[in-house]
Amino acid sequence: MSANTRSRGLSLPLWTRGLYIHPSGYAGPVLGTSSALAEYVDAMGNWDIACPDHAQALTIKVIPCTGPFLLIHYRAPSTLTRQFGSRGCNEPDYHHFASTFHTGVVVQRPRGPLGFIAVRLRLGAAVSVLGERMQYFLDARIGLDDIFGSSRVSRLVEMLAAARTSAERFACMESFLATNLREPRHSPAACRAAALLRQRPHSGVRHLAAQLDISERHLSRSFQAMFGMGPKRFARIARIESAWSARSRGASWADVAHATGFTDQAHMINDFAEIVGVPPAQLVRPPCN
Repeated sequence: MSANTRSRGLSLPLWTRGLYIHPSGYAGPVLGTSSALAEYVDAMGNWDIACPDHAQALTIKVIPCTGPFLLIHYRAPSTLTRQFGSRGCNEPDYHHFASTFHTGVVVQRPRGPLGFIAVRLRLGAAVSVLGERMQYFLDARIGLDDIFGSSRVSRLVEMLAAARTSAERFACMESFLATNLREPRHSPAACRAAALLRQRPHSGVRHLAAQLDISERHLSRSFQAMFGMGPKRFARIARIESAWSARSRGASWADVAHATGFTDQAHMINDFAEIVGVPPAQLVRPPCN
């Protein structure tokens, strides 16, 4: 397959509800979880395509998600572009970074042999890995060198590149994270609220505050301080995540709208477009060359 070929393909349910691929003869990444760090790591994925032509035939898209993730390239870095509707701009050229995308679509196009590890962190425990100022990661890419130090990250990349299997690479990531955990001060109420909103994103703030036995004001302030956004905004993104996950499993758009608490399908499409920048059907169109 030539390097400039793009295949339509179907979206695939992958390690995170916000990430999918237009495949071209690629079965998808190897997925994994962490038993040793289950409290901190939600899931891991290893994208391993040594053939440059096959790698460059892929387009990877990331839509808004509630949880932060780490991405480490151990082969050629990809080009990332952020898009919202018809507007687009190139992202800073970080090879290894942490982020939480909340707006628009991030399009990743490999520039050569593809190899990267993505680690999705558990929302409430992410502060133990990234620190307490989670708002800094919203719609931004923070270089891992700035978080952990360039020498530690360089050593991790060398180990990932030398590893022969996905299992070995996952073990490298587990070891790296385990040695870099910190003891943060965080709000249990905000973490609990976030977990509940991911389970039932159509829950109202008043109902959520009552369930946690705290005031709406206290909930909103602690949530904002913890995650850099209010619970209402978080709930909208969580509902988009849930909708896309249900669609990836084969549900119709009408069933998706009903299951995720939207008033109707039109309401879901409008909400999707306001956050992602395009209606959901447009995301599965083949990308332009």
